[in-house]
Amino acid sequence: MTSNTAVASKPLLTADGIPLKVSLRRSMRRNKLRAVGLVLPPLLFLLSLFIIPIGNLLTRSVDDKLINYQLPLTFKVIEKWDRQTLPEEDLFDAMSLDLATINKLLITNNSGTQVDQHDPGWRVKIPKRGPYKGPILQINSSWGEVETWLPLSKIVQNALDFQGSKKERSIVEKRAKFKLCSYLTPLKNAACSKTFKVLKDWDELTVPNEKFFKALYKDLSSAHKFLAGKSSTRMNYEKPGWKSLVKKSVRNIKKIKNPPYKEAMIKIDERWGDVSFWQSLIVMKDPYTSGYFLNAFDRKFDERKSVIMQPEERQVYVMLWWRTLLLSFIVTIGCLLLAYPTAHLLATLPLRYSNLLMICVLMPFWTSLLVRIVAWMIMLQQEGVINDALVFSGVLSDENRLPMMYNFTGTVIVMIQILLPFMILPVYSVMKGIPPSYMRAAQNLGATPSLAFLKVYMPQTLPGVGAGVILVFIVAIGYYITPELVGGKDGTLIGNMVAYHMQQSLNWGLAAAMGTVLLAAILLLYWVYDKIVGIDNMKLG
Repeated sequence: MTSNTAVASKPLLTADGIPLKVSLRRSMRRNKLRAVGLVLPPLLFLLSLFIIPIGNLLTRSVDDKLINYQLPLTFKVIEKWDRQTLPEEDLFDAMSLDLATINKLLITNNSGTQVDQHDPGWRVKIPKRGPYKGPILQINSSWGEVETWLPLSKIVQNALDFQGSKKERSIVEKRAKFKLCSYLTPLKNAACSKTFKVLKDWDELTVPNEKFFKALYKDLSSAHKFLAGKSSTRMNYEKPGWKSLVKKSVRNIKKIKNPPYKEAMIKIDERWGDVSFWQSLIVMKDPYTSGYFLNAFDRKFDERKSVIMQPEERQVYVMLWWRTLLLSFIVTIGCLLLAYPTAHLLATLPLRYSNLLMICVLMPFWTSLLVRIVAWMIMLQQEGVINDALVFSGVLSDENRLPMMYNFTGTVIVMIQILLPFMILPVYSVMKGIPPSYMRAAQNLGATPSLAFLKVYMPQTLPGVGAGVILVFIVAIGYYITPELVGGKDGTLIGNMVAYHMQQSLNWGLAAAMGTVLLAAILLLYWVYDKIVGIDNMKLG
């Protein structure tokens, strides 16, 4: 009895003498680590190339901090203004300092609610031709300390220590110049090349001399002008005319030597005496705003923060949203009408013929998108292949050629041809899996071929149809390359406006708001599809 109890109390061992429980725990731990190792690379890929960029997009659509860096004193003083009559001298004084000086980039607390309008550093004049060190130290004495320059020096040294080819080193140094400006200013797309140059030879022990401060001043002066340009673009969307007003004032406001600033600024440009310009600043004083989303739907805030319509000549985005939705719907329906019989033919033909036709379906993927669009431009123009064929066959007279280029019609035709394979493939993949015996069984039970097709065959193809519809619609709603080349003014879509604001007007907030609305529309479409069809039923091949 005692020996049996002793044997039972001993832990079970594996062949190598390790307790079974310990061995199982180790095995489960290894499996978990292996699973984490397999999941981690795609997770990091999604984070770096999908989730983080989308998060950045969402924040930019409400971020209005840049203008707070440009006009910190103005937004501090404007709280006291009655918003009805022309501002008093103190607000003109604040605006003149904000527009004329780079001091805001040197003072410690220089934006938002922290800004100190009574800081004497705002009044320090930095001579255009120097000396620079003395005035900058008057603005902020910490610039005379070695510790303040060490983070800047570290950025430079990290770039200089990089080992690689000449081209790679050049790219790294260029990025370091942008990092310097990003450290010194709120700008991420300005380069501080002069500061980089002087820091290359600094020993990190001696206090920076006049040469350092000259480089700092020159770089910050360029950044200040760039900041004023970007801020004026933002201001111009609230009140047309701000951009030219800021540009003219930045150029001339330094000529004002002494107060009163009110009269001097109105003398520079009479628009400073227009109350509506000052009232439009009220909307921009908060670091976060929903104004970009309102702008994306032809609306804006007034000085009382009430939502109003944009002036009639600026109402364009609602029309573009409707046009984008209409075009996406037409393209999706057109692709479905053409893809369904094509996919059915591919699924029912003998293999040797269906493979040949499948090569024709896939061939557009092997051809450059630009080449395909240019080919359509050649065919659709009024002197193109299609119109020539219609005139030659007598269907049209030479005077009545069809206008199919640089309009809505041309955009629809080209987009249907480009997106057609995205509809054919998911529908074909589902049709290929439907046994032909189902149709024969339905007909043997008395159904006509058309009834058997409608009642038996077609319902089984709905998962592929749903996948193709949602895929084509999502691609179409954000398309901008084809409308840009083929559409003209009648084929411009919301995607073209996003690209325009990102690349030309540099109004990234508005572009981000439009992109966010597109993302929300796609997520809503997924939700509707899940409720009606079910995401689990989606078949992509």
